[in-house]
Amino acid sequence: MKPARWIRQGVVAVCVLFSVYAQSASVQSSIEYYDISAHDLNQLRNQLQAQGPEKRGNRYSIAAQYTMNWTPKVQIRNDRCEALKPELQLSADLVMPRWISQSKADFAAQQSWIGYIAAAQQYHQKITRLIEQSVDRFVQQTQGLSATECDKLEALINAKGRAALASAQQKVRTYQRQTRHGESLGLTIP
Repeated sequence: MKPARWIRQGVVAVCVLFSVYAQSASVQSSIEYYDISAHDLNQLRNQLQAQGPEKRGNRYSIAAQYTMNWTPKVQIRNDRCEALKPELQLSADLVMPRWISQSKADFAAQQSWIGYIAAAQQYHQKITRLIEQSVDRFVQQTQGLSATECDKLEALINAKGRAALASAQQKVRTYQRQTRHGESLGLTIP
């Protein structure tokens, strides 16, 4: 199995949907919440900065880690080694704030919070789609492959998996740059 990861601090959403690959991939997602209590936006910002997940010495209001692992699957038929669908494992681990005293804040603060969470969802859903596209391409590229030796075929499948991962990472980085890590979508602490 070839593990690969990338981390983006500061962005996640409420749910993870690797919908297209539920049948061909093992999908695991987890959402961990941390509670914040604030009566206005200033208190909210302070709580997010004080209690958010810490990565590499910095605190973020929201964090996500995505992982894609694969194992080549092959079979011998008619003296040739043929590729089957690779075994895929996709995961997303999310850490998000839960504003437990939101109802005590004024309407404008609540609306800002709702906009922030909506932007996080939009941002994460796009990242999920980018990952799905790369996984789909990887699966398509392995269909119909064959070789005289299974070791060589597995090496080819692994190379295609690494290329799919690199493609997904590049697409995500491009999207992050284009949206200024979600800022253009409204993903800024209220």
